[in-house]
Amino acid sequence: MNIEHLRSSFQLVAPKAEFLADTFYSTLFERYPGVKPLFKNVKLKQQKGKLVASLAFIVENLENGEKLSGYLQDMGQRHVSYGTEVPHYAAVGECLLVALATTAGEAWSKELEASWAEAYGAVADLMIAGAKREKKAS
Repeated sequence: MNIEHLRSSFQLVAPKAEFLADTFYSTLFERYPGVKPLFKNVKLKQQKGKLVASLAFIVENLENGEKLSGYLQDMGQRHVSYGTEVPHYAAVGECLLVALATTAGEAWSKELEASWAEAYGAVADLMIAGAKREKKAS
């Protein structure tokens, strides 16, 4: 995983955070309309802010494995109560890459896509581990 690529590309898209979040959710709902009910009690504007804040936290803590792991596993645990299932993680990853690429525009590259795909895979794995822990405890 190329941490430098992740950080520099996030700095590029962060000033366009609203566009990034709008693109992510519109892509998610268009490609995966079955997830819409998971957001019925959610204030989407706040949710978009949470998405960008989570991305910022992840990018900021890429080298702090223990802190990042705990954060992501806790997030995975919380997402169980929202109705998130394992297949949703792949859909989110796909739509996140689309949103990042769209927001970055010409600055996007195959190398960035590979770095973000690898990073998201690690994020999803940790969140799923947290979700499994939560389901086991229930």
